[in-house]
Amino acid sequence: MIKLTLTFLILFALVNNRIQAQTSITHEKLRRADCFFGVHFDLHASEDITDAGRTLTPEMIDTFLTKVRPDFIQIDCKGHPGISSYPTKVGYHVKGFQKDPLKLWREVTEKNKVALFMHYSGVMDAKAVKEHPDWALLKANGELSKEKISFFSPYLDQLLIPQLKELSGDYHVDGAWIDGDCWAVEPDYSAEAIKAWTQKTGISEIPRNRTDHYYPEYLEYTRSLFQNYMKKYIDAIHAYDPKFQITSNWSYSSLMPEKVENNVDFLSGDVTPQNGVFRSAFEARCMAPQGKPWDLMAWGFSWNGDKMPMSNKSVIQLEQEAAEIIAMGGGVQFYFQQNRDLSLKPWLATTLSELGTFCRERQAYCHKAKAIPQVALLFPTLSYQHNSKSVFSGSPEKLQATLYALLDNQYPVEVLMEHNLSGKTGQYPLIVIPECDSIAPPMLNELRTYVQNGGNLLVIGAETVGIFAKELGIQSSNTIEEKTTFISAANRLGSILSPIRSVELTSDSKVISNFYDVCDYRYKSKTIASSVRQVGKGKIAAIYFNAGTAYSKYKTPVIRDFIAETMAQLSPEKMVEVTGSHLVHVALNKLNGKTYINLINVAGESTNQSAIGYDQVPALTDLTVSIKTPAKPSRIVMQPENKNLDFTYINGKSTILISKLKIHSILEITE
Repeated sequence: MIKLTLTFLILFALVNNRIQAQTSITHEKLRRADCFFGVHFDLHASEDITDAGRTLTPEMIDTFLTKVRPDFIQIDCKGHPGISSYPTKVGYHVKGFQKDPLKLWREVTEKNKVALFMHYSGVMDAKAVKEHPDWALLKANGELSKEKISFFSPYLDQLLIPQLKELSGDYHVDGAWIDGDCWAVEPDYSAEAIKAWTQKTGISEIPRNRTDHYYPEYLEYTRSLFQNYMKKYIDAIHAYDPKFQITSNWSYSSLMPEKVENNVDFLSGDVTPQNGVFRSAFEARCMAPQGKPWDLMAWGFSWNGDKMPMSNKSVIQLEQEAAEIIAMGGGVQFYFQQNRDLSLKPWLATTLSELGTFCRERQAYCHKAKAIPQVALLFPTLSYQHNSKSVFSGSPEKLQATLYALLDNQYPVEVLMEHNLSGKTGQYPLIVIPECDSIAPPMLNELRTYVQNGGNLLVIGAETVGIFAKELGIQSSNTIEEKTTFISAANRLGSILSPIRSVELTSDSKVISNFYDVCDYRYKSKTIASSVRQVGKGKIAAIYFNAGTAYSKYKTPVIRDFIAETMAQLSPEKMVEVTGSHLVHVALNKLNGKTYINLINVAGESTNQSAIGYDQVPALTDLTVSIKTPAKPSRIVMQPENKNLDFTYINGKSTILISKLKIHSILEITE
């Protein structure tokens, strides 16, 4: 009887696995809004390719899709050189085809119910401006760009929009991911651009570099031109094919921190390959609040032009990056390159299958989850755009640096642009203002009201504190140029290199800490390092040096702990407390009525710029997690391990011991 039962169970498991495998490749094709796991291949084809499609076969694509089981595939169509890798009748294509690669991809993806998206370069199109020099952007020095188009050219009407229509009408692709778009934009000084600038602003002066008067205004003018350009092609393809799904790479992200105005179907961006773990954590937190379906792309290899060799990333390295993305509720895609004949590297199926398994195991606990408001880190859009060196890069390094310090202190943080935080400040127990020189007046007024009504505000930076001088009780101050000095935290002294705001405070302001002239507790300086003050029903604290930048440039646990001790003076009790390691990032979400606590192991060499690849991430052991809940949970389960955890519940807190955290585990709290 036992033998028969075992035999039955084994047969049942085998049949069930086959059914699941078949189901996974015969499910209905998903809209991008519902996609979770995808793969991106691009080629940036050059004109000299003569054998496109030579070794690409239907069997190769079918085997890949069956093994990897992605929700969508993004493949090369037209890269920055402007050369299409399919036989377009509209634009310019490679010299020779042995078969039509795009036709093959469409046939096999449709058979497998996998959505097919195009990688298409927009603003960057070297071939278009070579063939049509009058389409090129005119640089500030009077030279025509060799790769970027002017928004005043007929490029959209004569090439981009007709080609998108061709892709939809002739190939029935599901959508396009427009690359080389917002991040490639630079100011145009063509006669048409200058004329439009003068007509719009009434300013005849033409600013050509950062030191010129009105240069920030010229950048803002250029941003408006891009918005109009993007609207035109998005509306045109939607009018032609309402089912066509399109986005502009990095639109409405950290690079373009604006309210979503155009009808993009989803948001997306490719995270720079170096320091991908922390960059993914940052970019995910910028995109998640924007109110659109979103995904981020992890590069499957490290590369920085000619400055370093190219190296494939290991599965575990990419799992860390993926964890930071999916923990914020988004989808993830992985980028690898096609061969020059547009075929696939067979070994990629194994790598991507492993990555797919990692992501799929977590999908039910992550995808489309929404953050529970805890700590809001303001993205000061006005300040960063005004000080930007380029049109759509902003200056988010200071913001990133502050985020990394907060994450290393295990705070569940959301990065909120001014338009996202507006009207919602009261939802957050704590708001952090990073280094900046201004805040939009409506947002500033709301922040002041937030503190008066009982909120907790932390202001970081030698320049930033001046914005809140009245609230902080600053009577007089002067800025000290960048210098090395010492701070104390967690009973340790450490040095910082930063500008400092030297202040005198009112008597009702409490000094938290001072600087030290040397690395010796006997030599405490009179210069204040941090303070806190009661304002109405709330509190405001300040750090009088650029703590985020200092932490990023010369990382030391003393700065990390200094920030934590300052935040503790504001007294908002953490909903989640992790002890045992600072190498854990925390994301706190709600999904389907349950609370999910994402714990991400960020050990390893992800921040080591010379480590272009690594294949080991030490597991973290003996972590204690304390969770505030209104009532004792009925159970706490570690997912995707499906492991019921023992916990104690005392004074409104559940405490759990996690013996081992490998890469990414999720605590599922059932009330």
